[in-house]
Amino acid sequence: MIVVSQGHEKGVGLEVLLKALLVAPAAWSAQVRLHADRTTVARHLKALKIDASMNEQGVDFAGLRLACRWVTRSTLPQSTTALLSAMEEQQAGDVLFTLPTTKDDLRDPRHPRRRYLGHTEFLRAHHRAPELGMFFTAPGLHALLLTDHIPLADVSNALTGRAFTAKFESSLKELALLEPTIKRAVVAGINPHAGEGGLLGREEMRLTPALQKLRAKHRRCRIEGFFPGDTLIGQRRDASDLLVYLHHDQGLAPFKALRGTLGANVTLGLPRLRLSVDHGTAFALYGKNMADHRGAYFCLRQALVYQERLGGKNRRQQGAGS
Repeated sequence: MIVVSQGHEKGVGLEVLLKALLVAPAAWSAQVRLHADRTTVARHLKALKIDASMNEQGVDFAGLRLACRWVTRSTLPQSTTALLSAMEEQQAGDVLFTLPTTKDDLRDPRHPRRRYLGHTEFLRAHHRAPELGMFFTAPGLHALLLTDHIPLADVSNALTGRAFTAKFESSLKELALLEPTIKRAVVAGINPHAGEGGLLGREEMRLTPALQKLRAKHRRCRIEGFFPGDTLIGQRRDASDLLVYLHHDQGLAPFKALRGTLGANVTLGLPRLRLSVDHGTAFALYGKNMADHRGAYFCLRQALVYQERLGGKNRRQQGAGS
């Protein structure tokens, strides 16, 4: 099952999901359950001019059946309520697909004034899993971030040898199941020119012992680095290579420049898998029927592929390879 949380009610998440299902193989919709506010879904269907009927079990449109669990409105934002509902339903082998929301709309249900910077931070706190990896995949491109939503000034202190090793190892272990074609990882330095031997910073020298230990330990995946971040993509030998970046924009700038919104953001290190589109809410496009659904289509396909690799629950005849 792909368990979907609706995201922000005035973002494009529901739009891209519904449009993706319209063009996807019909069997895909049978694998999806949406957790959302009923009125919000009705509003999106109307804006998209989709003729649909709704009931307590879900939505029927264009000959498809989308199962839904309607969430009860509360003092918490809809993004939080839908996410909690989806997480409660997710079982082993299911994939959680979170539609985008804002960084002030995810709240701690026990302390509603406490906000999280995003789904990764929410899940990190909920599962008490500090070493989550942020992995991005698109056709012919894989990138792993070893730090995510922290200020650039904090990156050096956050990447201790221990933290670097723990997150890298945890990510490689899960990627061996999700992306078995990855056999080589190339790692960027933190500083320009990977520090120039200490002339532009000593972080790479400090992390080199950890990198060497990882290289010796992981024979299945060859690890190479440190390379200058601005030319890391040129170190790839084929499309299956993993690009490892040490901070957020260092990795996402080339990834999004090359693939745009056609990518999936996968959280590594959780008890159960979570992915999302690699774009945000795009409030300026809300209600205009202009959002590009191809990223959501790609994510649905990846969710089915990953589900099969992790648990075998999805079958090829259901169209995941289409």
